[in-house]
Amino acid sequence: MTSVTPVTPCKPSLFIRVLKALMSRLGRVSVSGAEHLEGPGGKIVVCNHVGWVDPLWMGYAVLPRTLHQMAKKELFSNPVSAWFVRSGGGFPVDRGRPSAATIKHTIALVAQGELVLIFPGGTRSNGGDINARRGAATIALRGNAQIVPAHYDGPPAFRFSHLFRRPLIRITFGAPITPEANLVTDKSAALSLTADLDQAMKNVAAQAAPHA
Repeated sequence: MTSVTPVTPCKPSLFIRVLKALMSRLGRVSVSGAEHLEGPGGKIVVCNHVGWVDPLWMGYAVLPRTLHQMAKKELFSNPVSAWFVRSGGGFPVDRGRPSAATIKHTIALVAQGELVLIFPGGTRSNGGDINARRGAATIALRGNAQIVPAHYDGPPAFRFSHLFRRPLIRITFGAPITPEANLVTDKSAALSLTADLDQAMKNVAAQAAPHA
């Protein structure tokens, strides 16, 4: 059995502290189920994707921990945007064809007890892509990691009006899915875990829906 070293949250960097201060002026954040991120071992957070701003709010929700995220490789072609994305925990990925190195890096982060955010398919929709969800399941199996389903409910982008009327940002984390110990990582196991993830995503979305 592989031992896991608990992660001790470190003091957020100056970048993160400044970003948090700025974002707190642009929205009112309500986080539910954050306790599902606790405990030893890395976790893969799988969330719906509605716009370019939700990765920032998801990262905001887990502070002082870092939420590592796959970011499209084009963002790293410019030194300024590359620094910004890396400072927030992002690392490059070719969304059309993720490399073996990217997958290994993701598994390594999880093995180190870190949190990694994955948007199914990287698409800005509530449904996402089943192949990408299967990819998240495969990473969880290989890294022996829990999957935490999450739901983001908020604006897709920052607007100037948010300075005067801060919108409500609701972020919900569901109960983690734990792959069976010593399960063989094959297509059948990945498909089974993907089906569990699909249902968990629906459950957390229903849980996050405003009640009349």
